[in-house]
Amino acid sequence: MNRLLHRLRNQPLSQQLALSAAGCCLLTTLTLVLVAAKATHSIQNTTLIEHARAAAAQLAARAGTELSAGDRLGLAAELQFYADQTLFVAARVLDVEDMELATRGQIMYGSRAFQHPVVIDGNTAGRIELYLDLSEQRGALETLIWGLVALSALLSIAVYALTRPVGQKLASNISEAVAQLDAVTGEDSASINEVHKLQDRINALPLELLKSRDPSNHGEEHYTDTAILCISLKHLPGYLDTLDESRLQQYVSVLHRMAYGCAGFYGGDLSVVRQFTLAIYFSSDHPSGSPVLRAASCAWLLSKSSKMAEKQDRLSFTAGLAIGVSELGQGDDNDIYPGLYVQSTLDELLDLANQQVEGILLSSYAAEDDGLATHMGIDVIDEKWMALGEISGAHLDLLERQLQLIKRMITPPDGDTPQGFLPF
Repeated sequence: MNRLLHRLRNQPLSQQLALSAAGCCLLTTLTLVLVAAKATHSIQNTTLIEHARAAAAQLAARAGTELSAGDRLGLAAELQFYADQTLFVAARVLDVEDMELATRGQIMYGSRAFQHPVVIDGNTAGRIELYLDLSEQRGALETLIWGLVALSALLSIAVYALTRPVGQKLASNISEAVAQLDAVTGEDSASINEVHKLQDRINALPLELLKSRDPSNHGEEHYTDTAILCISLKHLPGYLDTLDESRLQQYVSVLHRMAYGCAGFYGGDLSVVRQFTLAIYFSSDHPSGSPVLRAASCAWLLSKSSKMAEKQDRLSFTAGLAIGVSELGQGDDNDIYPGLYVQSTLDELLDLANQQVEGILLSSYAAEDDGLATHMGIDVIDEKWMALGEISGAHLDLLERQLQLIKRMITPPDGDTPQGFLPF
């Protein structure tokens, strides 16, 4: 059955439509034939049974009259009268001890017997048996059914013949569209079905480039204040010339794990923004606090974990860290305006991160954040630079616990994914 359906799906469209329509027609008409045959058989049986029971009662009455008169010839004549009818094949009379008194006709296998008691003066003197022959009726019913089946087949063939030209016209329209696409795609399809050919041509088209983009459909998440943690990988340019490829990949992998893990605690979005420069964006609401506080917490974790990684790998992971705020987010492929707007902020933060000043530097806008001031102090360096200061006790406890998880993550046993065992 599956092979048949597979072959049907690969047939031309006109053939599929014609066969489907003919099959539905045949199934519908055969269902009607089945219902009609059952109804006819039921009505016929009911009529014949009622007629046979009435005839058996009439024969029993006549047989009682002949038996009471002792006329065996008359009894045989009555039985012969019924046995000669086309509906019945045999009739006989039995006494109370089931001894046969008279019989006419031949009892055939499969014939149905109808019995009725013979009563004389209110006493049962025996019974008669009248055998009904239904073979002729069955033959007539079978002839009718096969005739209707043949008619169903003829109707299905007619539907097939009428539907196929319609399918061919529809298929020709699809073939014209396929021919127009052939010049664009340059592809060829092995299928002989027109719809499958059209699907193959459409799949070969660069549909992503054909999608319309509405510049006015902005993503709201990119139009809110966004804190940015700029990470300048100061030591990576030197390692490009001094480390072999496998060692360099391992170094970058550790950087990736630390940045990804620290950002994950505070819902940050990690991105490469310049050569040797990463940025982590923090926006929207988060249980950990304001975007600037989350950026500062992530920077503190990254600073501490870099020192741990240096002890582990004997390489320098210390990066320049600067935190700023942009009115817009990083944007995406649906809306590039926020990404263009934020470039000037990234340039300013990159200059800040590359300063030869220790600590996590802050832009003036970021230093004014209320959420940051609640949990962290701000230090002024040489009356020019602002950096993160001391951290309040409750928030420091949280950071210390997170730092322990980062410590376990720096050299995970699997070493396959940047997040390691972390749940994000």
